[in-house]
Amino acid sequence: MNMAAVGAVVEHGGIVIHDDTSNLADLTQYAMHFCAVESCGKYTPCRIGSTRGVEVIAKIRADDTSPKQVTLLRDLCDTMMSGSLCAMGGMTPYPVLSALDHFPEDFGLSKKPPQKAA
Repeated sequence: MNMAAVGAVVEHGGIVIHDDTSNLADLTQYAMHFCAVESCGKYTPCRIGSTRGVEVIAKIRADDTSPKQVTLLRDLCDTMMSGSLCAMGGMTPYPVLSALDHFPEDFGLSKKPPQKAA
């Protein structure tokens, strides 16, 4: 199986497995928080993107599930992936986007993930 073809990556050389009781919104907020804390602070997409990511995920989890918030989170992830100069900033969005796409109900969203604006 070609991992890239299905959008899969092995980040730090390990695989994390959770059972069906895990809340993916919790885990994505933790991933963004970890990136914000561990960021060297030198590059804006990682430093600001992860901090804003934590805030936006918190708003979504607090029932602001408006398309504006979800679009903002996806845009932050895209900016981090394409603009970060380190692996941490560029890879942190992967679990966030995956959770939004495959487990939207953990964020209080409908099963059909919102489409990114063209």
